[in-house]
Amino acid sequence: MYYVIQILHDSADKHFISYQVPKYILSTKNKNIIFEFGEKPDIKRKWAPREDIVLLTQDKEFFKAYLAKLTDMENEHLQKIDDAKEEVQRLLQEHRDTLMREFKHFQELSAKNTKVPSLLKDQEK
Repeated sequence: MYYVIQILHDSADKHFISYQVPKYILSTKNKNIIFEFGEKPDIKRKWAPREDIVLLTQDKEFFKAYLAKLTDMENEHLQKIDDAKEEVQRLLQEHRDTLMREFKHFQELSAKNTKVPSLLKDQEK
């Protein structure tokens, strides 16, 4: 059995995939690696660009250890991103609350103060 770690380019959250295959075809004349899945007569083939393959090995223990390292790194960074998104939402809500308090305060003051040049105040009379 062969163990593969491949870079993903089209995902914002997931940057790699891992899988095992019973057979692969590699040629120096081709920029792709062909991975074969399944058994005869239902063999499926998947082409992957050679430069997207991070690891191709038969060493299952090395594969598992390196995959654990990558998964931990990815989870750590995704947690940081989630925390940052929560902080942004908190700051946006704080900003909205501050502005709403200021608007309310200003409206109360302008209703009592004739020096505030507001056309709305003139319409209320």
